Amino acid sequence: MKRQLSRRSFIKTTAVTGAGVALISGGLMSVDNLAQASGSNSGRKYGMVIDNTKCIGCGLCQKACRTQWDMPPDETFIQLERDYVGANGVPEHFTSQCNHCENPPCAKICPTTATYLNEDGILVMDNKKCIACKGCMAACPYNARFWSYKWKTPEKCRFCDGYVQGGHRPACVIQCPVEARVFGDLNDPNSEISKVVASENLVRLREELGTEPKIYYKRK
Repeated sequence: MKRQLSRRSFIKTTAVTGAGVALISGGLMSVDNLAQASGSNSGRKYGMVIDNTKCIGCGLCQKACRTQWDMPPDETFIQLERDYVGANGVPEHFTSQCNHCENPPCAKICPTTATYLNEDGILVMDNKKCIACKGCMAACPYNARFWSYKWKTPEKCRFCDGYVQGGHRPACVIQCPVEARVFGDLNDPNSEISKVVASENLVRLREELGTEPKIYYKRK
């Protein structure tokens, strides 16, 4: 059995998609409501920079993530596409995952607020609230969510929530042998990530959608 559903397959096989588009357009949850669902704000806004000019496509970020969260070998929060060729025609190793958007379509469509931004700006999931409608999978423009046969819910990167608040870096960042990943508080101007964002020519994926992703890329 194929465990990971692609967004295209999901759209073709579930009726929730049509309703999902309508709900997103209508704004089932406003950004203000998303903030209210998360409780108080810590003042932190965690984000990540991924440097594709350094990435060697080794896959250790995926392995570290699976180990951290005790995931099955066929499930992963991080997608790796080696030798991806973008619009500029230059091959690069490309990793993608949940972008922890400030304006997340997946959270807006969720009828039970199971997906929400927590006080640190991390897009998290309350599995107890999830009713497995899979609307979030269809709503994500980054194809970052997948159906987990371990947790029986749509899952995604967690930015190692619960670990990073104690001063630890995400597992994928720690294990990267070429330091292609930088994680930290975007609201702290003295943090390493803020300095990198301010000094490097970085891009975010599909910015035109207004999702305000918190993952930045340095591209070749």
